[in-house]
Amino acid sequence: MPEELAAVDKRSRILLHGGYIDAPFQTHLRQLDKPALIDCLYDLFRRESAESYGSFLEMLYGRFGRSITELFLRPYNEKLYACDLRRLDEKAMGRFFPCPSLAEIVESLKRDRNESYNGSFFYPKNGAGAFVDRLCARLPSGCLLTGRALTAVDLQTRTAEDSEGQQYRFERLINTGPLHRFLPLLRTEAADRLAAGLSCNKVLVFNLGFARACPERREHWIYVPDRGVNFYRIGFYNNLLGSEPASLYLEIGFPENAAVDEKAELERAMTALYDTEILSRGMQPLCSSALVMDPAYVHIGADTEREVSLALKELERSGVYSIGRYGSWTYCSMEDCMLQAWALAERLKRESGSKA
Repeated sequence: MPEELAAVDKRSRILLHGGYIDAPFQTHLRQLDKPALIDCLYDLFRRESAESYGSFLEMLYGRFGRSITELFLRPYNEKLYACDLRRLDEKAMGRFFPCPSLAEIVESLKRDRNESYNGSFFYPKNGAGAFVDRLCARLPSGCLLTGRALTAVDLQTRTAEDSEGQQYRFERLINTGPLHRFLPLLRTEAADRLAAGLSCNKVLVFNLGFARACPERREHWIYVPDRGVNFYRIGFYNNLLGSEPASLYLEIGFPENAAVDEKAELERAMTALYDTEILSRGMQPLCSSALVMDPAYVHIGADTEREVSLALKELERSGVYSIGRYGSWTYCSMEDCMLQAWALAERLKRESGSKA
């Protein structure tokens, strides 16, 4: 309901060399110091652009030149994806990557351009989990089974088996779990081969709660490209919701198979928060929790994107639908996932003639 949502006009900034500029970086160059601004503009006009690029990294240099890429775009995205950006397709981030034209960048030298896909949005006052709670409340009692893993899927007999050895017959199966872990359950050479070619990263998230407010921080989130700082982004829940005291999150990217030392990473993060003066040293966390998102961001390459698309169409012919950020192996938002699920539900209702 409307009273359960907070309307937010985004305030996001970038911490760069001890100062801040607004995000997106590409359309706020006027906030840089003069030498950096000159370098960015000089390289922007001398860039070697093309109609298409062989990788995400090549696209960055081709569209924005060396200085814009190396000041922010490359180090930040390497921290986020935890991989060599040459492995990613030029359109790996789709609509989520700000790609202003040369004319728009020049126009932003006169006035700041804050247009982006999430310039304003709604956020649940009780957290994003409120969506799940509301949906679950509408389900019939006893129809939801949790705490078990799917271990095998037979497309020929349309049966699935779980970690308790129980088997289920299905007409349709909808997978929203990570595609590279679902495909091996089919136990076919083609599925195993595709799964082996998919890669992603994981993200360690720290949630920190404080006993008092942090009035000097008004941002909703801050991007941190500095390679000497372990986290790539910090966000403030309390600023999203207009509440006190301070509560924030930190995100740290890792390769998929990397070991994660939560205690050491938290110590590094707290040191960086104080050294960068994001927080004053008098701000000590009252409580903290850690969560490893595994996977977090999928790595989209030109070849794997085509193969995934073909595999998903083939699965549909057997009554299996793999959707969502991880099920369809794409870069999308929670909003996109909900809309995709809604559209599939409507489609299946039409096909079955159901009014449910």
